[in-house]
Amino acid sequence: MNLKPQTRIKAKREVEKRPFPLVSITAVGDLMLSSYAADFVRQKGVDYPFDSTRTFVAAADIAIANLEAPLSNTGTRFADKTFTFKVPPYFVAGIKNAGFDVVTCANNHIVDFGCEGLENTLAILDSMGIKYCGAGENVTRACSETVVEHFGVRVAFLGYSMTYPQEFWATAARCGTCYPTDEKLINTIKNAQQNADLVVVSFHWGGEKRIYPKNYQTYFAHLAVDSGADLVLGHHPHVLQGMEIYKGRLIAYSLGNYAFGSYSHNSRDSICLKTFISPSGLVYARLFPISVYNYDVHFQPRPLRGGQYTRVIQQLNEISAGMNGGRHIIHEDGTIMVQ
Repeated sequence: MNLKPQTRIKAKREVEKRPFPLVSITAVGDLMLSSYAADFVRQKGVDYPFDSTRTFVAAADIAIANLEAPLSNTGTRFADKTFTFKVPPYFVAGIKNAGFDVVTCANNHIVDFGCEGLENTLAILDSMGIKYCGAGENVTRACSETVVEHFGVRVAFLGYSMTYPQEFWATAARCGTCYPTDEKLINTIKNAQQNADLVVVSFHWGGEKRIYPKNYQTYFAHLAVDSGADLVLGHHPHVLQGMEIYKGRLIAYSLGNYAFGSYSHNSRDSICLKTFISPSGLVYARLFPISVYNYDVHFQPRPLRGGQYTRVIQQLNEISAGMNGGRHIIHEDGTIMVQ
């Protein structure tokens, strides 16, 4: 896997010459513009959080983020919870302008203001033409895929939340997020395959501040790939976790924070992950390290350069090595060659 720079450049050129279309999908972590971030957005405008990373996001054929709070002015707050968030609905314009095509709503905050807050969120996403997955009025809707088509390639997105409170998990009679049992994960991925050429799954899981995935994360990530997922994305820990190549597919266990409305000394580094996928699967990927340390960037994630760029790549390689037979799968320029 440790290709020389010239070999990597040649390899990328070769895959780009292949007769099938490559679809680029850029993924970022947790997007939550409530709390402290809301004051900055009100003062500086809805585009402010995205201005420094817009080129990464908008350049992708499809871009996805984890929408970590409802877009709603109303709803009944879930009382048995320390932190609850809601975001002024007009902030959605910034998400749209940044170039995000789809968001996953499967997380532990999207129902902070009840079914009304969730319904308002989905309605405004619909009005802006932003697709969503992972939450809905009942379990059937929450666990259904959303499909984005580009270059004639249909990409299905599925979202799953494995975080508490359990009251946020959708049932036949209750709104909420999609909680995956083994059977549900397998069936929803198989169903999505019937309607799409590629399947991307997103999990909200793991322990906060943990840089290594828990055993259940690895189990469900592998099960997702075994069931037909072409790319696995994770979030919730607020920090980067390892990346694994499993059966020719890429698993990003946690993409960390993106634009997230809290101050934390633990959440400093993150990435924008750009993947290139064909109907035969993932071809290659590129990582773009960003700073999400809000004491410095003030809720506007910013690209890292030079030594800071290198440091993030090296640290992520070290975290990931044990998942990849001791190999460093990420090259110095952030490239991951999968095939």
